[in-house]
Amino acid sequence: MRCCPARPALLAALLAALVGCGADDSSETEGLSGAPGDSELDTTGATGEGATGQENSSSSSSSSTGETGDTSETSGTSTGAAPPEDCGALTPCGVHCVELDSDPENCGQCGVSCVVPNAEAGCVAGACTIGACLSGHGDCDGDLFNGCEQTLEPGEDCPLVCGDGATELCNLFDDDCDGLCDEEVQGCRQGVHRAYSPTLGHLYTLDQAEASSGDFTLEFANFFYLYAAPQPGLAPLYRCLLGNGKRFYTSSESCEGAGENEGAMGYLSGDPLCGGVPLYRLYKPGSGHFYTTSASERDSAVNNLGYTFEAAVGHVWAGA
Repeated sequence: MRCCPARPALLAALLAALVGCGADDSSETEGLSGAPGDSELDTTGATGEGATGQENSSSSSSSSTGETGDTSETSGTSTGAAPPEDCGALTPCGVHCVELDSDPENCGQCGVSCVVPNAEAGCVAGACTIGACLSGHGDCDGDLFNGCEQTLEPGEDCPLVCGDGATELCNLFDDDCDGLCDEEVQGCRQGVHRAYSPTLGHLYTLDQAEASSGDFTLEFANFFYLYAAPQPGLAPLYRCLLGNGKRFYTSSESCEGAGENEGAMGYLSGDPLCGGVPLYRLYKPGSGHFYTTSASERDSAVNNLGYTFEAAVGHVWAGA
């Protein structure tokens, strides 16, 4: 039993040797200083953990470096191209020089891409716009956010929509929602004057001086109105000269084969568009043709003056 007292000294010497050998390894020292219990077991565990930690740290550092490299190489583009050095008056966006005022892919600022439903997007003054509607669609409400919202057949136009305070146009439509159509639009409609001659019968003319020439007497200035220019849904009213010097008025370009076409006086409608009223045509042998917009005058001419009612030539208008 004499050897027993030597064991503590021997263990102490071994421990001192181990501590001395590991003094240069900070990770092993930290493992020893913080590990209570069996020194041999703790020393082995600390050494294993320290090695593993260094290995992981090295692997992690390599991965991070690789990602950083990728980021720097692809900054502004996925192709690895470098940003432009000088764009002049343009603006550099990634690897491209762009015009922010007109580029729909960079409208107003880099990366702002214009997307408009059913349309090719445009960019004007740095703001997204509708460049062009796709086939079969139309922008009928002027709203950028719903784009070309109206489905249209080939050749079909947007349906008109009136609005309070809108400008009234010459288009057979009540643009300003006031219940009137094309009213007081300069040059939209022109007045037709009615005159009578005991030798040449009734005359309808745009020229008031003609209505008072020769033995003509002006009966009504601006008796009715015609559209001055063609419009969808309108037909010309031709003035025709007969062989006897009298005139009649028809939508037939050939003057119904009865006379010489002196040209279109204006344009009327086959339907009562825009408040149009019928223009009645009557005929009496020896007197010629007679036209009126008054149903009561028509009936009186038939009942009392020997005229025959032929047809309504079309619809004309009572005011400009």
